[in-house]
Amino acid sequence: MTREQTEIALKNALRYVPEKFHEQVIPEFLEELTTRGRIYAYRWRPEGRMHGKAIEEYQGNCTAAKAMQVMIDNNLDFDVALYPYELVTYGETGQVCQNWLQYRLIKKYLEVMTDEQTLVVESGHPVGLFRSKKDAPRVIITNGLLIGEYDNLDDWEVAEEMGVTNYGQMTAGGWMYIGPQGIVHGTFNTLLNAGRLKLGVKDDGDLSGKLFISSGLVE
Repeated sequence: MTREQTEIALKNALRYVPEKFHEQVIPEFLEELTTRGRIYAYRWRPEGRMHGKAIEEYQGNCTAAKAMQVMIDNNLDFDVALYPYELVTYGETGQVCQNWLQYRLIKKYLEVMTDEQTLVVESGHPVGLFRSKKDAPRVIITNGLLIGEYDNLDDWEVAEEMGVTNYGQMTAGGWMYIGPQGIVHGTFNTLLNAGRLKLGVKDDGDLSGKLFISSGLVE
């Protein structure tokens, strides 16, 4: 990266750190950037093995926020994640978020969020909590968005290194990987809506008593 791009990468990581600590952590961030290609902020990684715990063990003001904390930690479980220390769940580069500072801040937001708020996350960066309503999404996430002029592999890699974009794969960046968190979730919604359209299932109903037979196709 150029000197200017390196400065941008450092600034993007330092925004999560109080200014009084900048002088101390800048050498660490620069070392990570030059030797690992990214700033992961390892100082802030929780110690020990991470795994999805029982939902009752998480702090939170609503069930959905606690459930998403389970999902995040499950994505980073040593038995699940491909490169857990780099926050990569699968697919070589599919990350939960970009660095451990983002992980910490996302967790904090989820611990205080109510069922009338929505957390917005952009490529791992938690933008903040916004007032919403109970039937609104609790979290809205985007990953890997680039404008057309820079939508190419070379610019993408530089953008990742600078900490301005993140590749979430299909379910890593959406915290939905493994078991019912992933493809099954989308499949369930597809089948439910098919039931509403073809079988007259009510909007507040379910698929109880309906038999679904697949053609044996898998993803």
